[in-house]
Amino acid sequence: MTWTGGSLPISLRPLPGEALESWLGAYAQRLHATNSALLDAIGLTGARTAQMAVRLAAHEADALHHATGISRPVLTAMTLDPYDRLAVTIHPDRRRLVRPPAWRFSAARTRYCPACLAQNAGRGPVFWRLPWAFACPTHHILLRDVCPDCHRPPHPWTARRLGPPAVGVCTRDNLTSRKDHTGRRPCGADLSRAPALPLPETGLVLPAQRHILTLLAGDARARPMALAELKQHYALAWRVLRGLHTVADQAPDVVRTALAECGGALPQLTGEDIGHDAHNAALGTALAHVALHPGHRDHNALFDWILEADQSLQKGPRATIGRRARRWSWSGPALVERALARLDSQATLQARLRYASASPRPRWPTLHADTIVQRAALIPSMLWPGWTMRLLPRLKDTGKLRVGAFRRGCSSFLLLPGGPPELNFARVGPLLDNHQIHTDRDSVERRLYRDRDLTPLASTLAQLAYALDTHGAPIDYARRRATFTHAGLTFDQHAFKRLCAQHGLSTGQHHRAALLRWYLLMLLTGEMHPPPHGASPRFAWHCTEFRFRAPPALRAFLRRQAQDNLARHRIDEPLTWEPPDSWVTGVTWPGTSPTDLDPSGVRDLLSTVTSVNEAGDALGLTTEHIRLYCDLTDISTTTPSNAIGNLSNQLTPRAAEVRRGILAPEQLRDLYTHQQLELAHIARMASCSPDTVRALLIHDNIPLRPQAGRLPPRPDITRVWLHREYVQRRRTMAALARERRVSHYHLTHLAREWDLPIRSTERRYNAIGHLTLPWTPSPAIQAVTASPTALDRLRTLIQVPGHPSIAAAARAIYNARDSALRQRITKIEKAAGFQIIDRSTNPLTPTKPGRAFLQEATQILEAAEETDTRP
Repeated sequence: MTWTGGSLPISLRPLPGEALESWLGAYAQRLHATNSALLDAIGLTGARTAQMAVRLAAHEADALHHATGISRPVLTAMTLDPYDRLAVTIHPDRRRLVRPPAWRFSAARTRYCPACLAQNAGRGPVFWRLPWAFACPTHHILLRDVCPDCHRPPHPWTARRLGPPAVGVCTRDNLTSRKDHTGRRPCGADLSRAPALPLPETGLVLPAQRHILTLLAGDARARPMALAELKQHYALAWRVLRGLHTVADQAPDVVRTALAECGGALPQLTGEDIGHDAHNAALGTALAHVALHPGHRDHNALFDWILEADQSLQKGPRATIGRRARRWSWSGPALVERALARLDSQATLQARLRYASASPRPRWPTLHADTIVQRAALIPSMLWPGWTMRLLPRLKDTGKLRVGAFRRGCSSFLLLPGGPPELNFARVGPLLDNHQIHTDRDSVERRLYRDRDLTPLASTLAQLAYALDTHGAPIDYARRRATFTHAGLTFDQHAFKRLCAQHGLSTGQHHRAALLRWYLLMLLTGEMHPPPHGASPRFAWHCTEFRFRAPPALRAFLRRQAQDNLARHRIDEPLTWEPPDSWVTGVTWPGTSPTDLDPSGVRDLLSTVTSVNEAGDALGLTTEHIRLYCDLTDISTTTPSNAIGNLSNQLTPRAAEVRRGILAPEQLRDLYTHQQLELAHIARMASCSPDTVRALLIHDNIPLRPQAGRLPPRPDITRVWLHREYVQRRRTMAALARERRVSHYHLTHLAREWDLPIRSTERRYNAIGHLTLPWTPSPAIQAVTASPTALDRLRTLIQVPGHPSIAAAARAIYNARDSALRQRITKIEKAAGFQIIDRSTNPLTPTKPGRAFLQEATQILEAAEETDTRP
């Protein structure tokens, strides 16, 4: 052939999807030339077809375009370049293939379909060059990897000088030719006649191949999703192929079906990796497609078997859920989440929460410790009442099951989802001021949920935790925990007395005031605090009873008091709040949802029952469910209780008749307001006590007249003077009364009105009031010496340092009463507010603040000794 440049004299159009090597080989055969001669003729001397088939250089694409008239985009589509970083990986500096993004490296080998070669005169598509090619969707057969004669990967599209005369035959050198034969001879096997394994059209392999083709044919916008799914297919496929050699006896039926469809032979393994032949690719991808896409009856069973196959490949003891799920991280979050979900039942509660494996959306924990600290500010120390009702099982008896500890444990567990491994349950509890770690965890796992399914609890807490991170909460519980304590509350006692008078309640004494402040603190912080110092042994029981029996008017009053406390600290937040129901889905509650109860029906029921147990039996709930519902809705029983306070006046029938006379509202108003009669006078007329008259006046909103002062005013007796002389200088009340020529009652009454502490008048009183000290004692000394045996306390304490132990000190200075000395030291330190003696040292030494305290105590004792010995 003589050709002087320009377009080739003979035109050959490429087939749809044809490979560049196939087209060049067919073109060379059409021109009766070799591949290299064709390239030389169009100006590409020295170019290599194998490199061009991977990626065309710019000058190569231009030369082919000018010589053949084929557009550059069409030429590029015939190479592997469009599949770079999707199905193959092309070396950035050299035009050669390296390991693909998904699937094992298969170099430049070409699989083939004999029927396609026969139909297209030996030509074939570029798709055969991809590692994801394993079946022919047109002829429904498994692709071939090797030549049937020489059993090597064929080169079907190379036109050589010594033949063969057509494309579609094996051009590999014939290794069986005679040694004396000159030159190299090709194998020459007709690949179109090679036997092939037929595949059922409705089986497992062909649908998988069609799906892979769809992924590879997507546009640029779909490439990230396609690559992610290809990685998932490969992650599942290689585990399938390895699992057939380890746990095949445990495989579901679909594995045997796919194996039979692919010829029945087990996949071949090469070293530590799977083989790269079409059989392996077909079997692994077909089963991966079933495990990845719902619809097949063995969809979940196959994935579970793949997880077990993966576990069988690991050496050593059975790995934790985290280590097993981490092996899937390369394939992307979708398979990690699914692996976590399937491994959920094998994990501990802490692991299930950390990975959210029981929730509808498991996820790998990626949150930093700072995020968990921020979440802690959104969570009360005890789980919200409504969510506790949902998660609290309906057990017959929860009285001894530490429900309060259960609520604290659940709140602490809320800090585990998504967090780092170092923030375990023991370390997150203190973020919520929950320090009873073992008790809280024991109440959740070993008491209330013993022998029960933990899935509802694990799923709910994980969903709530992530929803809090996303949506936040309107209450900063961390600020409230730091702001509101028993000592920091403000309670309007006068408003409370008016409320009691209006509703016929008894105001009670110190115990009832402490009970109300306890409930007020619960409203503000969302948790039930321990009884205050000095509370009675029955205080905790009364608190529990109060939650069930507090009248609506009293609950409303306490809510107003709580809101006033918030306003006083300039906290603009709702008083109470709970996460909405929509934050948690897919959970069957072991308890009951508050929305499932009819408020009016519950209110009617509580108006008739006499105990919380009776209400629980009627509703099929535990007693704590009833109390939680009362906390949540402000509904309570109408049955009176000593924990709340009964009517302030138990009027007899005769007194009730009198109420219609003298004590009738209008008559009482006239006697007290217009006739200006005293309370005692009206009480004698009505045959009742003055307190009853006063309560009725308050109930009728009749303003009380100010009481006349019982004590004559004394300008020389002021609060500043009494505080200085009695509190600071520690002088006795009797001495001050004699000095001012007033009665002892006079000064005591004024001290109570001015909120000054009254010291004991016990005969053994030996405090420091009689001492003339040149300095004002420190607050710690003042608190310790308020005791009637103050000097004895100081004398004992200063002798303790220097002894090997408390027991040794007791033997030396306290008649060997070890426990008595320990108790006395503890009371002194409690009054001082800090530790004075360091028990961990030998010999005993004072602490840093204790050293200053003992030095001042020594000076006081020296002053007392000088005063006592002074003539």
